Amino acid sequence: MNRKTSENVLSIIMITVLLCSCFGKTPPAAFYTLSTIQEETPQDKLPAEFYLAVGPISIPSELDRPQIIVRDHEGRIKLSEFHRWAGSFPDNIASVLSTNLSVLLGTDRIVPRHHGDLYPLTHFIVLHINRFDGQLQGEVLLDVTWSMQKINHLEPLIVKRSVIHEPVLSGDYTGLVAAQSKALAGLAGQIADSVPMIQE
Repeated sequence: MNRKTSENVLSIIMITVLLCSCFGKTPPAAFYTLSTIQEETPQDKLPAEFYLAVGPISIPSELDRPQIIVRDHEGRIKLSEFHRWAGSFPDNIASVLSTNLSVLLGTDRIVPRHHGDLYPLTHFIVLHINRFDGQLQGEVLLDVTWSMQKINHLEPLIVKRSVIHEPVLSGDYTGLVAAQSKALAGLAGQIADSVPMIQE
């Protein structure tokens, strides 16, 4: 390659870089986390020896990724490269549910399962999430089968399915995540209402 050819190639590369910098800028990604319900007046509704872990949690494979997904009216899903979860989606669900249950039941003896070494756990909740997505111009659907078990016991004390719908009020990803947070608050309420049924 002679000098003139080299200079031409270098010029082409420089022009390409400049064009990409001017016209090919990608928008920065926005990162989201689910939010918890507001704190209430503490009133411990659990026996002193009751320690609860939230998890394990299983989610569909299409949800187990950094990108937030939305679903269209034909059932197709879309991954957003510019709207992402700030961390592990299942861990975020477990943390939010734990906090919500702690607020509703007035105790700090509820933790995500992956933090279970903090307490001598007596019970845990298993969650199989079937659907947890939504439409930007529609609603969020949370469809989950959950059970509560005693540590070292195979048979669950209770098994239930919760199907919760929440509207996406603002029609954007912020509204979608807010609706998902509200759906988790509804799930926490159903679980909290069931806890007295399994206390022995």
